[in-house]
Amino acid sequence: MKPRNKKQQHIVELSGRLRPLTTAQKQWAFSHTIDHYAYRLKSGKAVCMDCGHEWQEVGFDIYRCPNCGDKVEIRNTKERVHRDKSYFNVITTMEDYQVIRMFLMKVEMRKGMKAEPAYLEIGQYWIDPKGHATVVGLQRKLGYYVDSFAFGSPLEIRGDNDVFRHIASQWVYPRIKMLERMGRDLHSPSLVASKDLKHAHDEYVEKVNRQRTKEQRETNRKKAEADQAKFEELKGRFIGLTMTDGTIRLHTLDSVADYYEEGTRQHICVGSAGYYLKADTLVFTATMGGKTIATVEISLKDYSIVQCRAFANKVCEYTEQIAGIINANKKLIAERKRA
Repeated sequence: MKPRNKKQQHIVELSGRLRPLTTAQKQWAFSHTIDHYAYRLKSGKAVCMDCGHEWQEVGFDIYRCPNCGDKVEIRNTKERVHRDKSYFNVITTMEDYQVIRMFLMKVEMRKGMKAEPAYLEIGQYWIDPKGHATVVGLQRKLGYYVDSFAFGSPLEIRGDNDVFRHIASQWVYPRIKMLERMGRDLHSPSLVASKDLKHAHDEYVEKVNRQRTKEQRETNRKKAEADQAKFEELKGRFIGLTMTDGTIRLHTLDSVADYYEEGTRQHICVGSAGYYLKADTLVFTATMGGKTIATVEISLKDYSIVQCRAFANKVCEYTEQIAGIINANKKLIAERKRA
């Protein structure tokens, strides 16, 4: 049904921003939430219904497939197809909400073929800081069966019922929030079920962001070292080039590290996008009173401004004045180009 208030409208908007299941989550569901079999043939060989591998079975009731490594129960049967399904949950957070995402996995296993599971999101519980739950889910059809869903219906605001509550009590993906990335104990109740979920979430968001920033800086440093020789080959003749009109000062970015630092400081992609390896342009930083006011890219063909960006890619109010400085120093740039 359609959202009836601003809270429901916001939840529907947040629901549309949830990410699809990850490969790890899908693999976990397939490995842990259904039974796995190998069918024994008259010849004595066994066929893994997970991956389709066939091998000479030696009599064990439980065996580990030598190809995919799955532990399978060996069955004597003439069947060639095995169908199974399960419901499982992934717990996450978004803004102030704790979200329980409910999924249905269906899989058809055919003798000699690799199993290809299909996954469908059935519903979501959005739990606010006060413990109030809002359901987003598929439409239910008449009937008491758990599978009585209109599978072609959209995920919309729905009334809570016993079916959604039953599915939410099924298998739960064991890897939560950002705890695993930070190397914390996922079996600790105080971490997995914190009394103050919002505070714990915000704390780990900050920690993960700091870690990612540190990792990105290290990645940038290594890339800068690798690209420095090529940069010097392309831009070496322009290193140290400075121009000014007495108010605004333009200075070249003189190393790959300078490009990354400029990008971080100005929140632009001049470093991460590899502008330092562009053979037909040159990049300056523009300062006024010691403060950066713009990052300027010019063409080395006609010395026109390709782009002039202030902080966070905003339009620079001094673009015309900077263009005047470039025009007044075309001869200087051309001499460096010919050097």
